[in-house]
Amino acid sequence: MLEKADRTGSAEHGSALEKAFVVLDEVTRSAGPVSLADLVDRIGLPRQTIHRVLQQLTDANLIMRAPKKDRYIIGPALTRLSVDALTSPCRLTTVRAALRPLVDATGETCNVGILDQDEVVYIERMDGHSPLRLQLQVGSRVPFHCTAIGKLLVANLHKNVRTRMLNVQPLKRFTGATLTGPDTLEAEFTRIRSNGYSFNNEEFVDGLTAVATAVSDGRGKSVAGVAIHAPSTRMDEAKAVALLPQLRKAAEQISDVWAAADG
Repeated sequence: MLEKADRTGSAEHGSALEKAFVVLDEVTRSAGPVSLADLVDRIGLPRQTIHRVLQQLTDANLIMRAPKKDRYIIGPALTRLSVDALTSPCRLTTVRAALRPLVDATGETCNVGILDQDEVVYIERMDGHSPLRLQLQVGSRVPFHCTAIGKLLVANLHKNVRTRMLNVQPLKRFTGATLTGPDTLEAEFTRIRSNGYSFNNEEFVDGLTAVATAVSDGRGKSVAGVAIHAPSTRMDEAKAVALLPQLRKAAEQISDVWAAADG
C-alpha cells in the first residue's frame, strides 16, 4: 500500500481516477466515518478537489453519507465489489486449500463467510464426515446477529456502524437462544473482541453450534470469518475453544495468501 506522501504526490499530478482512488482508499482505511476535513488533513489534496471526488463517489454508491451527514462510510457498490473480489476463483482456491486440513482434523463442516450489508454470505464450504450437519450451501445468506461469523465481523466494526445495524429494524428471533436486544448484542461483541473468537450457541438453529475466528487483510482489518459448525451434542463452547488453534491456523493461512496477493 502506498504511503501518504506517495499517494498524495501521485494524485496531485495524476488523473481523476488516481485522485478518486486515493480518497476511496482513505475512506476504506478509516476505523469509522470520515469527514471532508479529515481527508484534507490526511491526504493533502485541495479541499475543493476532495469535495468533488466525494460527490462523484457518492453518486456511484461507492461511498455514502453516515448518519452524521458531514461524514462518509463505505457504500453498497463498494461492498459488492469487495464481495466479488473475495469470491473470485483465485481467492477461493486458497480458501479450499486451508479448509481441507481443518475438516480432516476436526471431522466437522467448515465455512468461510463475509459480511454483505446486514447479512453473512458463505463464500466457501467444506462438509464434515458426519451425515448430521446443517445444509448451508455456498452463496447462502444468513442474518449477522445469530451466526458466529456475523457476530465476529460486526463486533469489529466501528460503533456507529454497529449501532445502525442493531437499530435499523427489529432483529428476528430464530430460537430461544437468539440474541436480539442491542444492549445484549453489544455485550456479546465486547466478549468477542476480548476473547478473539465468536461462539454461536444454538442461536440460529436449535441443536447447532459454531465457532468462528477472523481472516484479516494486509492491514489487520477483519474481512472474513472461518467457522466450524457442529451439532451441540458434539461441540459445546469448551470443545470449540479446544479447536481454536486449528481454526486460527486455517484463518492465518488464508490471511497470509490474501495479504500477499493484495501487496
